[in-house]
Amino acid sequence: MCDTDGEEENFNELNAAYNRKQKKAGGWQALGLDHTVFKGIEKKGFRQPTPIQRKAIPAIIDGKDVVAMSRTGSGKTAAFVVPMLQKLKRRDAKGIRALLISPTRELAMQTFKVVKELGKLTGLRCAVLVGGDSIEDQFAAIHENPDVLIATPGRLLHLVVEMNLKLNSVNYVVFDEADRLFEMGFADQLQEVIKRLPENRQTLLFSATLPKMLVDFAKAGLSDPLLVRLDVDTKVSDKLSMIFLTCRVEDKMSALLYLSRKAVAAGEQTIIFCATMKEVEYVINVFERAKLACTYIYSQLDTVARKVNIARFRDKMCNLLVVTDVAARGVDIPLLDNAINYNFPPKSKLFVHRVGRVARAGNVGRSYSLVSPDEMPYLVDLFLFFGRPLKFATGDSVYKEDEPLVGTFPEHLVDLEVDFLRSIHDNCDDMDQLKFRASNAMGKYMRTRTQPSSESVRRVKRGILEESMNASPHPMLEEIDTSDEVERFKMLQSLRNFKPSSTIFEVHTATKKLQADIMREKRKQHQHFIDKKAVTLAAKQDSKEEEKSADVGGAATNEDVESTFAKVITERKYNAESEAIQEAKKMRKRRHVDQREKEKAEHYIAYAPADAHSEAGFAVDRGFIDAAKSAAVDISADDDKGLYKAQHKKVWDRKTKKFVGQAGDDPAKKWIRTEDGTRLPASYKSGRYENWQQQQKTQFRRGGGEEDGEDGDGPRGPKKGGYRPGQKRFTFKKKSRGRGNKEEKGQHPKGGRPQNELKSMDVILKERRKKEKVIDFQNQRRIANEKKKSMQGKKK
Repeated sequence: MCDTDGEEENFNELNAAYNRKQKKAGGWQALGLDHTVFKGIEKKGFRQPTPIQRKAIPAIIDGKDVVAMSRTGSGKTAAFVVPMLQKLKRRDAKGIRALLISPTRELAMQTFKVVKELGKLTGLRCAVLVGGDSIEDQFAAIHENPDVLIATPGRLLHLVVEMNLKLNSVNYVVFDEADRLFEMGFADQLQEVIKRLPENRQTLLFSATLPKMLVDFAKAGLSDPLLVRLDVDTKVSDKLSMIFLTCRVEDKMSALLYLSRKAVAAGEQTIIFCATMKEVEYVINVFERAKLACTYIYSQLDTVARKVNIARFRDKMCNLLVVTDVAARGVDIPLLDNAINYNFPPKSKLFVHRVGRVARAGNVGRSYSLVSPDEMPYLVDLFLFFGRPLKFATGDSVYKEDEPLVGTFPEHLVDLEVDFLRSIHDNCDDMDQLKFRASNAMGKYMRTRTQPSSESVRRVKRGILEESMNASPHPMLEEIDTSDEVERFKMLQSLRNFKPSSTIFEVHTATKKLQADIMREKRKQHQHFIDKKAVTLAAKQDSKEEEKSADVGGAATNEDVESTFAKVITERKYNAESEAIQEAKKMRKRRHVDQREKEKAEHYIAYAPADAHSEAGFAVDRGFIDAAKSAAVDISADDDKGLYKAQHKKVWDRKTKKFVGQAGDDPAKKWIRTEDGTRLPASYKSGRYENWQQQQKTQFRRGGGEEDGEDGDGPRGPKKGGYRPGQKRFTFKKKSRGRGNKEEKGQHPKGGRPQNELKSMDVILKERRKKEKVIDFQNQRRIANEKKKSMQGKKK
């Protein structure tokens, strides 16, 4: 058996090497893929492999454990599906051979679709296990021994515990969106699944924002992994054009309506991100009254409605999709043109995940972000995250696709939609209710969202907010061509910067003579200081302009000197005290410090052990927690129930002095222990599988037992079919006259298992079609024979 496996492996290597040599370099042909896999890729329409595919696929085919990091939309799914098809090759009924784990049901369904399309010619059987589907149907799917199993962690562990499955035949494991799997609290589920996998498996981790501490991912069972890290520094695609538009909170809906009408008129598919579910409902109702065809997704939407809405958008029945962050994670919609952030994301990584849905696979895309004054600190955080300067539009700014620019939304474009919004609110009572609920939900969201960094808040207060208000309209939206519009814009800017010279006490001096006299006296006393301050500010401004316009021959700064010369000799400052006095002072200070240290050692306990730094350096688990926290993308809930749960999940941490996420050990929940002592929710073992077996009158059909006598996949049990040590391989039985054979009577010999006589729906349909084909063929032959006979009769 081992010789046969070795020969087949050598043949596969030789075949792959032959394919690489015979095909031209640069494309899929150079990877040495089988004919069936290559034809599936051609039918899918993939012409050239992406950089992550070109780097990762050869290493995976060679059998190495791979950790792949690449930005969203770079082709990570095909990077692990193609080598999987190459390694599995054909259908084998021995059991599950590949396991693909995804964090969300949408991502699992997307992966399932890619596997079915690329593996159409291989004959491999694939099954998907996600929450929300019938668990009885999933029992039946596992009984058919699929080659590839795609699942979410929760439902996979549920079925593994419920059916007491073994996964001994799995030799290819993929953790898709690995960072999200650990962030969503699936660590316990993954550990329990990994314990059931064989040690000689191949493990792959794919993610967009994987933590840098790779040693800590040994929990996932990697052995000597290879790191493939591409496009991590760029964070977003170079084909993406980012447009930031500042406006008031009241003008956001008008700006969104204008951008949506523009996108629909151009036939561009656009995804719109809102913060809460109520906000989505309000935006959808406004779009419906504006005659804009749209669809939506949020967390409370049931599975069927979600599938229907996504299908409508994919089929281009409507060009607008309004979503929340909770629902949009993992939804793959190819060839998107625009992404609009109606509510600016509170985390920079969340912004990357949002805009990463456009400009995929080398296509060009745009992202529009509507930024209100209270969201300016988050915008500063984003530019610090990208490492780019924050530039505001001026009168002579030119729109460039590769240069992010912050500009205001033009007032005259806002005015186009104000009357329409006012009319639909006046003529429809439901709109007022929807707006009221949306504002209440937005208030809760603002209280629970992540706070910006304190440094960004300080920068905004120092002048960035005022600079954003005085910025010119964004050149991409600027439609000011006539002199009238230029004059109108200048007048509005002057009104915005207008500051009255008199106070409220000096209006109507006839009735407020006393107050006016007091204000005049105050101004007379303080005018001298005001003028002096204005002169000082003007001088500072002039000095700044001189520094900017200074030429190269200016004096070098201290930083330039220190960075250029290793040692700088300067003149020593005059000191009146002698060196002896200085030395005596130092001695007294040193004795005082030593005395205090002795007192501390006597009466105080150190807050950390002496070897704390060395222990921290050797620690592995702690490093994973810290790295996972830094890589986490916290997505806020989009409804009241989710926000309430998120608030009450947090507990007070005395060390960090703040509320942190709970570890997940809730004593109120009921737990069970597995055979190795792992604690799992009791709902995972409910007896539904045994009831289903009794109803279906079936048992698990094991395929391809292991050499040591164990079965490949399936529930563990005391009885095992097949060969046992000490048992004869061939037995011959003589038929006794008159009694008949046991097998002829439908009985089976000892140790054997009854064959499953219950036919599935697919088998029945297949038999019916086969029977219909036979009947059709017989009818055609009968008609042809009758025609021949009639022709022969006419000739006679």
